[in-house]
Amino acid sequence: MKISLQSNFYLLRTQVYEHLREELKKNKLRPGMLLTISQLSTQMGINRTPLREALLQLQAEGFVTLLPQRGIRINELSRENLENIYEIMGALDSKAMLSVFDRVTPAHVARMKQINEQMYQTVAEPEENRYFDLNTDFHNVYLDLSENTMLLNQLNILRQRLFKFGSRGEWIEKVRPLNYTEHLKLIELIERKDARAAADFIRDVHCTINWE
Repeated sequence: MKISLQSNFYLLRTQVYEHLREELKKNKLRPGMLLTISQLSTQMGINRTPLREALLQLQAEGFVTLLPQRGIRINELSRENLENIYEIMGALDSKAMLSVFDRVTPAHVARMKQINEQMYQTVAEPEENRYFDLNTDFHNVYLDLSENTMLLNQLNILRQRLFKFGSRGEWIEKVRPLNYTEHLKLIELIERKDARAAADFIRDVHCTINWE
């Protein structure tokens, strides 16, 4: 399917990038697929230069791998990948928590409680995207207080890598009770004014995976 493209190179590259992300999100470009730049170029009706630029950005974000002389592989989320992503998220999120802790008000805490209850009431299919959007909203209550835009951008990329691509309905049902109770624990630590404990909890407990 060809897409409508604008002439400006930067806008063209951005449009190609967004189109490919939508294809990934809709699972039209599935994990494990091996494609060529020629195939994608023909399908999209564009030349290779903006396509390669968009693919390089997706590679930097972990969505694809460009293989010399072989093409493009759509990356799968292996167990090791998941553990690495959560480890990085935990480090970044906890750092942000420490930096903004003194600016978290009772109104922020009340908002976190409200969102957490909404999350718990959200079913899996067909509302899984809403669940993950609410999860992002929960953490953004305090993350939005940070002025470190680079840190926030990296967290956003990692969250989308985990939650926005592919079905996670069964995953929601498994982690929803745990996520709910961990959010309550985080809120409790914030209300106790214990910044270090809250940051440590995010890094060492909340952003870990229980494979059992």
